[in-house]
Amino acid sequence: MSSLPPAQGPDESPSDEQWEAFLRDAMAGGGAGAPKEASARDRLAAARVRRPRRPRRPRSGTARSATAWLAAAAPWTAVAAVIVFGAFQMGLIPIPRSSPPAPAAGPASGPAEAVSLPGGGTSDGDQCGTKGYHHFPLPAGATDAEPPSPASGPQLSLSHYGYAADPGGEGDIVIGLRFTTPGTKKPLRVSRTLGGEGAAVEIEGPDGLVAGAHGLPVIWPSAARAGASGASGASVDVSDGGGGEIVVPAAALCPGHDGDSVARSLVPPADSTGTVTGPPPYRLVVSLRDPAVGTLRTTLGLPAGGGLLSAVNLVPAARS
Repeated sequence: MSSLPPAQGPDESPSDEQWEAFLRDAMAGGGAGAPKEASARDRLAAARVRRPRRPRRPRSGTARSATAWLAAAAPWTAVAAVIVFGAFQMGLIPIPRSSPPAPAAGPASGPAEAVSLPGGGTSDGDQCGTKGYHHFPLPAGATDAEPPSPASGPQLSLSHYGYAADPGGEGDIVIGLRFTTPGTKKPLRVSRTLGGEGAAVEIEGPDGLVAGAHGLPVIWPSAARAGASGASGASVDVSDGGGGEIVVPAAALCPGHDGDSVARSLVPPADSTGTVTGPPPYRLVVSLRDPAVGTLRTTLGLPAGGGLLSAVNLVPAARS
């Protein structure tokens, strides 16, 4: 029997003593064979057995460590919040602010002073708030609601009035004029410039003048007949209901008023049947002066009256 000492483990190679014993036995002729070296599989298994396993940390430990960190940081977080809030209060940290919205544009109107108007004429802005102001001195009763007597000769009335918006967004007040010559068949031919003075418009509310202008040109319709007594186009025959239009621009409005609101206030209230029940909130007066008016009155045996004509938006209220 061989005295070869056994190997220490399946993954270990034979020691020097084992090889010496093996060689002695081989020379003596009775050896049991060379010691076998452990296979790779056996060595891997032995290594796994001998390798110490790393203990796994419980998952709850992570949560506990995070909780502990938050608990430790909480006092410092509170201190930081107090410092930042104090800096905002003292204005040390600028606060970004959005730009405020642009204020809405006010009503289109003119200044509280007399200014030249686009298209011709001058505003009465220096008379804003004045009560009873008229560019042309009007006779007593000229602005009453009662219509003039047919025996007074040539007459002026308002065929229409209202607000007309323009592309610029400001808008104008448009007023239609109508001339009549009751009691006579003689023609009435007025100059296109109304004696070079143009027309005057005053709109008055409860607190005084809200819009006004004078020297306004009259737009005569193309169908108007030119007078034969003057140069071609110098005069206009307004007999038998002829007329024209006046445009009051926004610049003739007093500050704080717009054309649309003013025009609405020129309409008198009415009931469901269309019967006027009272005066309108605002009074509109249009006046003009032309020599032809005085001349026609004289031929009718009436005072010339300075050739002045006027019209108002007031109409008699229904009588109970």
